Amino acid sequence: MTANDMIVGGYRMAKGLLHRFTDDLTPGEFRHQPVAGANSAAWVVGHLALTLWRTAERLKAADLPTLPVGLAEKFAQTGKPAADQPELGDPAELLKLFDTCVDRVIEAVKSLSAETLAGPTASRIGIASNQGEGLLFGSLHISTHVGQLSTIRRSLGKPPVV
Repeated sequence: MTANDMIVGGYRMAKGLLHRFTDDLTPGEFRHQPVAGANSAAWVVGHLALTLWRTAERLKAADLPTLPVGLAEKFAQTGKPAADQPELGDPAELLKLFDTCVDRVIEAVKSLSAETLAGPTASRIGIASNQGEGLLFGSLHISTHVGQLSTIRRSLGKPPVV
């Protein structure tokens, strides 16, 4: 198993987890904020789609869709408590964009050379020592937000997923 395979596996598993936590949510449940200032599932999925789109763009991924107008502004990190999020878009479309972008990242990672993975990271988090670790962190980023989806689900009275 190569480093590429491990990174791809991280994204594949994170994608699967995200779907386990969202596939049974209704559009109204996607807009639910568990407490004041917390993000909704719609925001989480849109934010992850945007982050993955940027990663795929940086990797020069093939067939990357054009971002819908206004999406980057809707799902930008602000570092502030979330305002009400009644309308962030169609959850099915947000999930479709997430899936497309994560699939483009996966395909791009498969063809990266060992030298590229060992090269400098583009990660802004400051904990990755090279490009491979920065990409691996991307899959951990998805999983971190899946934890938020767990809280959203529980606040809706849904049973735990894992």
